[in-house]
Amino acid sequence: MVTARESAVIFFVRWFILLSTGGFMVRRPQWLRGSLMNVLEDKAIVGRLDTLVQLIVDAPFNISGFRTKEALWIHGIYDAIQTVERINIEEMSTAVDIGSGAGFPGLVLAILVPSVKWVLIEAREKRATYLKRMIQVLDLANSSVIGGRAEEVAEVGNNGMREAADLVTARAVGSLRVTLELSLPYLKMGGRGCFPKGRNQVQVEMEQAQDLCRLLGGEYQEVSSPYGEQEDSQIIVITKVNKTPLEFPRRSKRLGSPVPG
Repeated sequence: MVTARESAVIFFVRWFILLSTGGFMVRRPQWLRGSLMNVLEDKAIVGRLDTLVQLIVDAPFNISGFRTKEALWIHGIYDAIQTVERINIEEMSTAVDIGSGAGFPGLVLAILVPSVKWVLIEAREKRATYLKRMIQVLDLANSSVIGGRAEEVAEVGNNGMREAADLVTARAVGSLRVTLELSLPYLKMGGRGCFPKGRNQVQVEMEQAQDLCRLLGGEYQEVSSPYGEQEDSQIIVITKVNKTPLEFPRRSKRLGSPVPG
């Protein structure tokens, strides 16, 4: 009978072998753009990315809605690269990924740009634990996980994360209003937020979130060109221009709601 310790050793040996053998990469889609594309020429990087994909496929629970390696490469790896297509991530030092789930885009970008320190915030305990395990297997010294709700982690004096990041990403955490209220408190002045949205939602959600974005200290910078297999996604880029009032973010039931007065 295999003990828990032996099982863990087998797990890490298996992934060390996979990590050091090059890996598999799905052909790059035509819509993929940005300077990080060049990093995909590095076989060691591709091997790490493929190990990340395999870890997700082999997770003991449903950590991602995408279960095939091809889908994870396209909708996870390549989509993560596209998320930061409009910024120069290599010039940044600290980044926060809210609601990391399977590690998209945080772990992907941590692999591609090791000079950036990533903090992954994940409220669901099981996923946070598995993210930590993936970071160990991938040997990502530039990544860490905080298990907890983003609105609580952002409180003053809690982990020193408030207004400390050059970059914040958040994928599928809610409407743009909710996303901004969770994200902007983490950004330092001049920091950027990069948020993917469906093309059909972008204009309406930006209009609905305009007042809250300004109140939180943000300013719309630009919206990317449509991308994806159906050109149905865009990235909204926000710049932090003023400090976020201390009453934000509010508790979960009030996130994104109208502000009185």
